[in-house]
Amino acid sequence: MYYRVPGTNGETTSALDANLVYSKFLFVTLRREDARARATLREAGSCIARGFVNDFHANGSPNLPSHETVQFLVAATPPRCSDGLLSAECVAHVTTKYRPRLGEIEAELGRRLGDMATVRAIDGSTRAPRYTSAALQEYVDKGAAARQSGRSAGNGIIIPMSKTAAWWNMSMLERHAYFYPHVDQEQGGQVAGHAQAAEAGIQTIYRRLYHNPDGYQRTDEYDFVTYFECADEHLATFDLVRQALRDERRNPEWRFVVEGPEWRGRRVLRW
Repeated sequence: MYYRVPGTNGETTSALDANLVYSKFLFVTLRREDARARATLREAGSCIARGFVNDFHANGSPNLPSHETVQFLVAATPPRCSDGLLSAECVAHVTTKYRPRLGEIEAELGRRLGDMATVRAIDGSTRAPRYTSAALQEYVDKGAAARQSGRSAGNGIIIPMSKTAAWWNMSMLERHAYFYPHVDQEQGGQVAGHAQAAEAGIQTIYRRLYHNPDGYQRTDEYDFVTYFECADEHLATFDLVRQALRDERRNPEWRFVVEGPEWRGRRVLRW
């Protein structure tokens, strides 16, 4: 059934656009490098984790929405800049059904860290699939990688991104076509589309897409956050898939993508 529910700014949206579960990605940049700052960070992490299931212990369950969870990550390499998301040494990914709780956690983390660190947050939400069919869902789910523990799949990759105004100006059906093999008018020939371009990673890379819970095309905000987990031996596959998706000859959808910074880290039990 297709029906209308309240949206943002008094608008309405389809049931497919309704937020199901809320997330916050909390990027932490330490301003000090000493034992006290590290101890304060560990204590703050333990505080915000109370009452949440730690996703480091994910047990290979099916790729279903999780509720009331936290995942801690630390940067895989030294920060590449002194400001912005890529300066973050640590990230906490917190998920809940009750969005105000996430705001309280962000405020509590900032209060506990004080002037020792800067906290930057990106909000996300899971929604029902928008560009799919029974055939595509079966194609993706048939061999989809299940969530594994941080011991088995230790890499976490976070990529915020937006779509261009040209994308959002298309009809739903026009956008839908880019996810399937189709004839690309600009190239004048058959192309693979998003799903086939990403096929190599379906069985080995765990992926979740988070929508901006307040809507798309918002000033100084991202439309989506894409989140991936994989084992060390599958990082090369991730890079191949990333390259394939960015190849506009195979995946013309990428003409409409504006990427944010790519943050890579290691999943840990605690900071």
